[in-house]
Amino acid sequence: MHRHTPFAVSLLLAASAAIAQNPPATPDIAADLKHKQYDKRTAAIDAIAASDRKDADALLLPLLRENDLEIQEHAARAMGKRKTKAAMPALLDLAVDGDVVRVRQAAALAINAIDPVDGAAKLWKQAKGKSAGLALEALAIVLRGQKFTEADKLKKLLRDPSAAIREPAAVAWLEGAADRPAAVKELLNEPFLVVRCRALEAIEQAPRAEDLEPLTFALSGAGQNDVVGRRLLRAMNAVLRLGEGDHAALAKAVLDKLGEDALVLTRRARMVPLLTRGTPPVFDQKQAVAALQSPLKSKDGAARSAAAHALREVGGEAALALALEHFPKEPDPRVQLQLVETVTALRKVTTPEATEWLIRIVRGNHDDSVKERAIVRLGKSGVKDATDALVGALGTSNWTLGCCAAVSLGKTDDDKALEPLQRLLLHTDWRKRGAAVIGLMHWSREAAIEPLLGALADQHPIVARAAHEALSTIARRYEAKQDVKSWKAWWETARGKHDFTDREASIDKLKKYGYAVPDTEIYAGLDVLVFKSRGDHIEQLLERLKITHRSTEQAQVLTSGVHPEAIFVSNCTGELAPPDVEPLQWFVCTGGSLFGSCWALTETIGRIHPGVMQQAVAKDQVMDDVRAQPCREGSPLLTGVFPPSVVPVYHLEGAHLIAVNDPERCEVLIDSPDAAERWGYGNLAAWFFSGHGVLFDSANHFDLQGLASVVGMKTDKDRQAYAIDHMGMTYDTWRTTKGAAHWKSPTQASKVVPDLSAFRLLTNFVRSKRIGDY
Repeated sequence: MHRHTPFAVSLLLAASAAIAQNPPATPDIAADLKHKQYDKRTAAIDAIAASDRKDADALLLPLLRENDLEIQEHAARAMGKRKTKAAMPALLDLAVDGDVVRVRQAAALAINAIDPVDGAAKLWKQAKGKSAGLALEALAIVLRGQKFTEADKLKKLLRDPSAAIREPAAVAWLEGAADRPAAVKELLNEPFLVVRCRALEAIEQAPRAEDLEPLTFALSGAGQNDVVGRRLLRAMNAVLRLGEGDHAALAKAVLDKLGEDALVLTRRARMVPLLTRGTPPVFDQKQAVAALQSPLKSKDGAARSAAAHALREVGGEAALALALEHFPKEPDPRVQLQLVETVTALRKVTTPEATEWLIRIVRGNHDDSVKERAIVRLGKSGVKDATDALVGALGTSNWTLGCCAAVSLGKTDDDKALEPLQRLLLHTDWRKRGAAVIGLMHWSREAAIEPLLGALADQHPIVARAAHEALSTIARRYEAKQDVKSWKAWWETARGKHDFTDREASIDKLKKYGYAVPDTEIYAGLDVLVFKSRGDHIEQLLERLKITHRSTEQAQVLTSGVHPEAIFVSNCTGELAPPDVEPLQWFVCTGGSLFGSCWALTETIGRIHPGVMQQAVAKDQVMDDVRAQPCREGSPLLTGVFPPSVVPVYHLEGAHLIAVNDPERCEVLIDSPDAAERWGYGNLAAWFFSGHGVLFDSANHFDLQGLASVVGMKTDKDRQAYAIDHMGMTYDTWRTTKGAAHWKSPTQASKVVPDLSAFRLLTNFVRSKRIGDY
């Protein structure tokens, strides 16, 4: 313990008083506006914009003329926040001539906040020159919440032959029209589908109370292309959230007004979950369930299926109770399947009530598709008393049900699962033996090792490969070679010592494979099997990204040894030989994830699991470049695919666009109004569960995206802007590479800067698989 003398204490007190009267100067954040680190510069811009400094405008205004794109964007936002009139000339320049979309949009939003009347007048003058399309895009943003005296002239541009003119002109006219409801009705009857979609997207982004009546009219009307239909529901959802009144009462009144027609009831069912999202929601869970009563009682199976699906998105005890109540009365297998998925999503399968309910379905007189989902959902660690029902399903004449049951047996971790799985290893059907191997892999106990070691010598290559991969997974020896002797040697050493960690209970996977982990690390230790074909070549992208993979080809899938711990990527054209089909059906049934591109929708996925999605029959061979858009905001499967303001461009070469036969079973992740307008169908990426696995299709090729396929770019600056606007290149990457030589050539630029939009989607599925979500 230190002791201070009275003199020392007096000195300390004096020093403290001096510091209190003259505190150290706080560093001026304005100095950070010139910092070498750009995150500090942008943080300084945002902080100064939010401050009450008298010199804030003088500090920030010059940054609008900076050469750095990120600084321009932050400075534009700052001017909008401060409503700085002196910024208007520079903002008008950026709104039209800014190099990238993010900068142009930030400038237009700032103009809207500062002086939309003057800004609109000046932008309208520019809408008649070389930059007419970009000026109209800016004008559409500036006119939000405004009326425009030149609106009738804007309306005439809807007949312009150029999409780059008529589409933004349509949105600008919508925003500035004197009669907004009439404009909405007219735009929703436009012959150009993209114009209809752009109008609905504009309403979603900036809704007005006046939009309610025309949207209600549209929702109660005839059928729409599904691309339009999705946007119609989202637009109405945005409008119903406006104002301070009783949103739930208004939403109920609107839904009731739509009527009881089968198509309308389907729309109503799909609308309800949207109203339960957001903060605050329009409907609480009980109100949402009440709104789903009419669709669930419809005579139309599609409406009932939509309602059954909607119940699990709504969630809660009331939704669960309604699903359980309705199931015994439901005759349609499509609806029954949705109810199985809903009940198991809303009630833990490990509860005795849920287990008993699913067992009754497995043993009941239901369609095989319904039984399959019940069998798959019973495959959960901790499920008790399901073994007898699952064992009974092993011998069914439908081999896929038997294989699903074998895998689920292992996933239950039930002590009773071992003996029936061991018996199944002796089955004459290789598919059943292989499923027993996968079941033992999930069961993951010491008693499973000897049977798996024996299966290494199975005469069927898929069973033998599955046994090797099962041992690799249990032992966590992912680099081990497929060799009986080495595995037996490992077991001699590991017997009695190995930690048989429950895969499902381990949180290490969540930490290791979370969405923050770099893409390439997600594939570490994963068996990636590529089906080589004539159209697409994802193997070239994998090689560029240094992701280890192996290849197979037509008539070689059997000998390549597929197994459900792998992912299988079928390149377009994806044409399977007859011997390839059954191994891939088994692969997906037992838990594999299969991804296809373009023709693989028909030639691979359609042959493995037909009827859920298929090729959309277009009027001609689909050759096009189309803008892609997300169908569900916030979906983890779209993480990183659509960064802010980024619109990927899909290069379609004879593409098989996607027609969805069962919309409640098959989720469309990405669509394109461009494709829908020009080809009749706009679904670009979709997926569904099949057995324990998933099937996913992308209409575009994995390796034909990006700079090499773009026409009309002449300069390195053009290519860099394209990479930011359409490929999601970050400002940091742009900043560090903008002087590189590869930007001079589209061929070289495409090699160094690949378009990873479709690949990111695939990677998100891989993440979900490794985490255990799918």
